[in-house]
Amino acid sequence: MVLTTRFKVLCAVAAAVGVYILASAPDPNAPVTAEPAPQAENPGAAQPTSIPHGAVRPANRDGQGLLARLAHRVTESKTVEALFHSQSWYIAPPLPFTVMGSYARPGDATVYFFTRGDRVFDVHIGDTIDNTYSVDSVANGQLVLTYKPLNIQQMLPIGGSP
Repeated sequence: MVLTTRFKVLCAVAAAVGVYILASAPDPNAPVTAEPAPQAENPGAAQPTSIPHGAVRPANRDGQGLLARLAHRVTESKTVEALFHSQSWYIAPPLPFTVMGSYARPGDATVYFFTRGDRVFDVHIGDTIDNTYSVDSVANGQLVLTYKPLNIQQMLPIGGSP
């Protein structure tokens, strides 16, 4: 097997890193002594302290560990969702319908008349048109239609409040 110069250099670097890690590892039997940092006027302010390489950082005066000191950084999932909001870049095609009008018999549901090309549709709230659009509701003089393939709601003006 032929060892290339590149392979030899990589092996030497890996060996050097391994020796450094083993040589700089802290002695597990050595006592760790650290003096508590002086308290400032603001007890909530963090005080920087220097600790030797490999030494274990002691818990604060109250006996809380690192996780307890960082617990205030945890946020609610609603905040995280607001920060990393996923947005769909899909858009529904323009509505192909034109409203001809509506008819409401007293005591019955309102019927809306749409046209698309030369076809006329009579729809009620809750109907589905060609398995593509569903008529959901009426609000502020507009019909709310849902484009079913992408589940996107669109508004179709009907001219006035029924």
